[in-house]
Amino acid sequence: MTVAYSETISSSQGGVFIKILLLWKGSLYKLVYTDLIAYLLIYYVFNISYRVLMPPETRQNFELVVRFCSGMDKNIPLSFILGFFVAGVIGRWWEMYMNIPWLNRIAFCCYGLITGTKDTFEVAKQIRCSLMRYMNLAWILLMHSISERIVHRFSNTEEAAQQGGQSKLRYLFGRLIGMNQLSAELRATKADENGGVRALLENINRCDKVQLHFRKLVTENEIDAFARAEAEYKIKYQKKYVPDYWLPLHWAALLSKKAMIHGYCDPRSMVMIMREVERVRCMMHTLNIYNDVMIPLVYTQVVIIAVYSYFLLQLFSQQFVNPKLTAEMMSARTNATVMPVTVTSSSSTGDVIDMYFPIFTVLQFLFLMGWLKVAMCVMNPFGDDDEDFHTSDILDYNLEITSRCVEGQSAPHYPEGLTEPSMEWLKKSAGSEGDNMLEYLDAAEMEFSVVPPPPPEKFLEPLQMTGRTRRERLQRRLARAAACCRNGEEDNQLVERRRRQQQPESP
Repeated sequence: MTVAYSETISSSQGGVFIKILLLWKGSLYKLVYTDLIAYLLIYYVFNISYRVLMPPETRQNFELVVRFCSGMDKNIPLSFILGFFVAGVIGRWWEMYMNIPWLNRIAFCCYGLITGTKDTFEVAKQIRCSLMRYMNLAWILLMHSISERIVHRFSNTEEAAQQGGQSKLRYLFGRLIGMNQLSAELRATKADENGGVRALLENINRCDKVQLHFRKLVTENEIDAFARAEAEYKIKYQKKYVPDYWLPLHWAALLSKKAMIHGYCDPRSMVMIMREVERVRCMMHTLNIYNDVMIPLVYTQVVIIAVYSYFLLQLFSQQFVNPKLTAEMMSARTNATVMPVTVTSSSSTGDVIDMYFPIFTVLQFLFLMGWLKVAMCVMNPFGDDDEDFHTSDILDYNLEITSRCVEGQSAPHYPEGLTEPSMEWLKKSAGSEGDNMLEYLDAAEMEFSVVPPPPPEKFLEPLQMTGRTRRERLQRRLARAAACCRNGEEDNQLVERRRRQQQPESP
């Protein structure tokens, strides 16, 4: 996501625009300052050379170049080309964000539809927990194929310390040349070198947030299923295996059917859960298509060439020239009258203001180059830039909200007296006696029970490091609110005292 600055503009007091302009993270200045410095360096090389180093004949030729570039930069329809490009890129960026699955809806749906009697509440909770594990696992596997943040989060820390820079350069090279399939293959090669899909799933289980909310996201039995799928894929297609994000969704659909035949939901509820799983799968598939199908390379190249060629012409057309001085210098050297060069389309001979700093050229550079930089940043919003989607934070939210929603009555956020009803009318279907769903859930629960929860110090320290500014701001707000309350109480006491003084005493 982009950098949040809503708190900065929450007040209508004066100076809000100054606060916005002074922000650095995700700002226009951070995007274009390197290009602007290079542009100004080249600009002043020509400017100083014209003022100090060039002889009169070279100065006159330079003035002719300035006159030529002044007419040519008007022939590039930059605003038209750049406007359509940015509009298309921003529209694509917003559609990609809207197709990122947020799992709170399906978690709420599972809690409301999968239930049981007083004796089977714990089993219903296990079913909901398994469904949410599968949904989160599918989310992680999808983002691992498209998001750099998720790739770095679930990579082997020792291997990343040794070869992380080289792997990242290889991935960025794949992104630079527009070959997203190459990037996926590089990830698959990296995963294969580090132990295949089994190593990736074990890294997911070692994540602190996963252990905090689910203890483990993938059981050993499920890891073996992925390993068999990997072996079959390599034998059949002779290619590197990228973990299938839709495979856990199939498990979720199968578990929903098992929950129906065991009497934990009715057929209509099972259909509603299947629709939610399909909705999430459709969003994931759309997101995967957006990542694979980029904006046509020709269109991007046209825009880049137009912008940089325009500012190449601006390097010369915006230079300060003094044709009268050049003509006087040549007249003094040749003892003949030399007419000054006309540097504009009018009959002017170069009477312009000598601005040592090209302020309006810099503003134009900030507007147009910043426009292009924003479009290039949001073209692939799953990177590490400030404007990219914070997929790691979205994953933390999904893990937290899904684990809290499936807990049911055991969670502490229910008021006293609001108990979960016992659905006695739900009955088992024929064939449930021979199904092994309960044994499968018990085996997974036994595996989760031996995993110790992560120590709370792992989460308190980052909170203190990252939330210090926000916490200080909140403390200042609370202090101001307390002061206002005290002032309000004092005012009320003063009004009450005056009212009593004005009342006549009773005889």
